[in-house]
Amino acid sequence: MSAERLFIDTVCIVGLLNQDDQHHARAKSLLPRLESAAEVWVTEAIFIEVGSIFARANRQAAAAFIEACFKAENFRVRSVDAVLFRKSLDLYGSRSDKDWSLTDCISFKVMEEQELRLAATGDQHFRPAGYQALMLD
Repeated sequence: MSAERLFIDTVCIVGLLNQDDQHHARAKSLLPRLESAAEVWVTEAIFIEVGSIFARANRQAAAAFIEACFKAENFRVRSVDAVLFRKSLDLYGSRSDKDWSLTDCISFKVMEEQELRLAATGDQHFRPAGYQALMLD
């Protein structure tokens, strides 16, 4: 196990679960890194996005992946409580110059809270927020 601490985003999870996704190869290439990381952080908001994306197709795979995250020793699932939601909503409302989603803002607040710099994502929004998007490098 490495000492690395990462955040995993919707783009990576969708890439892992959908072999037809444009990010599939890059997401799969990150899998060993995710499995060996000391901590992989994810939020309930990310899981909601994943569940919504796969609501009509591959629902069982999405549910199984989410369940596996809750059971994995190195995964940390951050609940979206009222305090996190308010902080994220404040960020969302204050950055009208960005096209960040509310889920992005929740992710950024968790990354800030946990002092994470690395995100397993191909989402371009992570870079201007000050994070390294591993699927874009």
